[in-house]
Amino acid sequence: MEKAATADIFADARLPAPAPSVAAYLADCPPPVRDGLLELRALVYQVAGADPRIGPLRETLKWGEPSYLTETSRSGTTLRLAVKKSMPDTCGLFFNCRTRIAERITDLYPKTFVFDGKRGLLFSAGREIPAVEVRACISLVLTYRLKGLF
Repeated sequence: MEKAATADIFADARLPAPAPSVAAYLADCPPPVRDGLLELRALVYQVAGADPRIGPLRETLKWGEPSYLTETSRSGTTLRLAVKKSMPDTCGLFFNCRTRIAERITDLYPKTFVFDGKRGLLFSAGREIPAVEVRACISLVLTYRLKGLF
């Protein structure tokens, strides 16, 4: 992909520029999946920015996937965005499977999400992401230590 085209992908002034490794990961994704990942990324930053308990996020690659850590506040667990290798038209929002986050999300939204076991939520590329519900799920992940969900 051309450098200018890559820069255009991340031209949302409301969001921080992605870490170089994250930008490279996203640039390599097929456009429909990348759009879903970028939408999820924007929701992550919206939630973190709206809740002072979360504090700044550190964006990096963990396990080769864009990851968001609450290193300063230590309020939550790592949140990852990724393409499912076995389902290349699907992107996901992944969290620590050793927590009760998936159980809590299931209780709150029993029919809203497709789950990847206890570790994440899956979204089909090109389909609308339920932003209100996803924001609530992101908040659970980024504040789980405050809420005792582990």
